[in-house]
Amino acid sequence: MLVVVTTPTGHIGKAVARHVLDAGVEVRLLARYPEKLSDLADRGAEVWQGTLDDEKFVARVTRGADALFWVTPPCYDSKDLKGIQIRIGRSAAEAIRTNRIARVVNISSVGAHLASGVGPITGLHEIERILDEAATNITHLRPGFFYENYLWQLDSICSSGSVYFPVAGSTRYPMIATRDIARIAADRLLDAAWTGFWVRELHGAAEISFDQAAALISEAVGVKVVHVRVSPEQAADSMRTWGMSENAVELMLELYQALDSGLLRPAEPRSPETTTPTTLLEFAREVLAPRIRETVAH
Repeated sequence: MLVVVTTPTGHIGKAVARHVLDAGVEVRLLARYPEKLSDLADRGAEVWQGTLDDEKFVARVTRGADALFWVTPPCYDSKDLKGIQIRIGRSAAEAIRTNRIARVVNISSVGAHLASGVGPITGLHEIERILDEAATNITHLRPGFFYENYLWQLDSICSSGSVYFPVAGSTRYPMIATRDIARIAADRLLDAAWTGFWVRELHGAAEISFDQAAALISEAVGVKVVHVRVSPEQAADSMRTWGMSENAVELMLELYQALDSGLLRPAEPRSPETTTPTTLLEFAREVLAPRIRETVAH
């Protein structure tokens, strides 16, 4: 069995690669920076260098694949974010058709049922449609807000005891650990029994507010942390300093507005199938707290 994994240097992709390697199957990784994958290469994974918008590269590397794990990377420096998302999606679709890949697991997002008004998620909506036209058997996983997004806030947690988002602290949303997403994706890739078209939202351990999230982080890291709602203008300035294009900034602000207004919300009710085990408190103790200690030490 050959499983092809995209974005293996990312939080989800790397964990998926580890899980499928643990299962003893053949694994092929598509990466822009293969030097970051020496640990996986040492375990027997093939590493191919290239970009996901290169149709010929993706078709060549996925030849012979039994299962494909697909993530559309966040190209926030692009002047046409949705355009590059769709181009990458078409690259995947062409490879799926050409190589008749039996099963595909695609990482999408809560809100991908919406065709407009939710920023970059509208691009994921289009990618789901494009992949559905190419695949015979496909599962779209739609997770909520990643706990890992708080890693972007390490400096502000250390310097001011604050996390900054342009949403109200009372806004509630499903939050999830990427390791839980990866486990579900890997299990799906390794399961040859399922067929057809599937969509599964992943709601994390609980739907919590941003104020509650800050309180849980406080408990885990041992310092007072508060959620601060910043203006769209302040958020835009920060995103520009991270290298985002104006188009990406505009779309991200649209996403946060959709989140704050309630437009961006789960399309299905929480159930045992959509609930995942890792709590934010566990994640903060295991991941955030050590990183904060490391940041303070330097």
